[in-house]
Amino acid sequence: MLHLHVIDELRTGGAQTHLITVLREAISLPDVEHHVVSLFGDGELSEEIRSLGVQVHILDLRPYFRKRKFLAAAAEVQNLIGTLQPDLVEAHLTWSRFIALFAAWRANVPLRIGFEQGDLYMNSWKFRIANFVAQSLAHRIVVCSRALGDWAHRTHGIFRTKLLVLHNCVDLAKFNPKGPVAKEVRPTEAKTVFCAVGTLGRGVNKRMDVCIRALASARSDGANVALVICGDGEQRTELETLASSLGISSWVRFLGTRSDVASVLRACDVFCHAAPWEPFGIVAIEAMAVGLPIVVPDSGGIREILENGEGGLLYAALDHQALGQAMVRLAEDHSLRKSMAAAGRRVVEERFSVQHYLSNLYQAYGIDVARGAAAMAAPNR
Repeated sequence: MLHLHVIDELRTGGAQTHLITVLREAISLPDVEHHVVSLFGDGELSEEIRSLGVQVHILDLRPYFRKRKFLAAAAEVQNLIGTLQPDLVEAHLTWSRFIALFAAWRANVPLRIGFEQGDLYMNSWKFRIANFVAQSLAHRIVVCSRALGDWAHRTHGIFRTKLLVLHNCVDLAKFNPKGPVAKEVRPTEAKTVFCAVGTLGRGVNKRMDVCIRALASARSDGANVALVICGDGEQRTELETLASSLGISSWVRFLGTRSDVASVLRACDVFCHAAPWEPFGIVAIEAMAVGLPIVVPDSGGIREILENGEGGLLYAALDHQALGQAMVRLAEDHSLRKSMAAAGRRVVEERFSVQHYLSNLYQAYGIDVARGAAAMAAPNR
């Protein structure tokens, strides 16, 4: 049985991280072969995927897109699908859903699945119409949270019967409390170090400014706290200026883009997040997996991680004073941090492991994971 995974590009991002996590577990299943297709050229993650023994096919549809020849782009994907003859096509991200699902439908692939990871900024009327029409090409649309499912239904008109809610997952072999710890990450005199991870760009704005203002608020209340920011982008200079203007430059450390996120998280005490609406937030469950309590906004899909009340704290989105108060509380109560960390690790093991995710996903496909690939019950075409 051949599973073909199609994604827009193989550059670092949440959808790519999720795909690699799932592939690393899925390749152990018997009788299933996996291939990955990148639609818009090569990227830094292709070698990591190849190292798993997964064949990667690099296309470059950008010339077609520049000339707005979308049918020609789909025809190239259809030719590849026709050569490989997959039993299942999974299309990740927006353009992959539009192009690859159409090509897979034309090629009469038995099972076609689209994944919506939360391209919230792609919501013009053209994209809304395209998403509404494209759902007819997929047997199911997988969303990473109930909040994102509500958004997809409300914004794009995706039928509830098409939606399958599966929270994203984490590789517990990679993210665990006992791995290596990044050196020279913690400001030396800080008692409690908070960590924020994400892009510092404007298109997808993680609102690191809220974390910085929260830190200033917590320090003004007497808490000996610091902030480590893992990520880079065009906002970095103005964020550094903000920290300086608040008089906390020595307590905010900008690490830039790092490939050792798990090691960075282990060097800190608490994870914090400030994006006002996150479809899910993989890095939050990665932090819980390495043994950190989390502090996240009470909005979007990320709050579903803490819906049982264990593993961290919620605060009002974009309220830096509320986040600052949470920082003070966790800085002053070591036993609370310790109990939250233990509870969070347990929550991840029970709800967000890649094994749990893959079992639920393949069950939806009609594939018996215990027996391998044998009995795929494809829906009517």
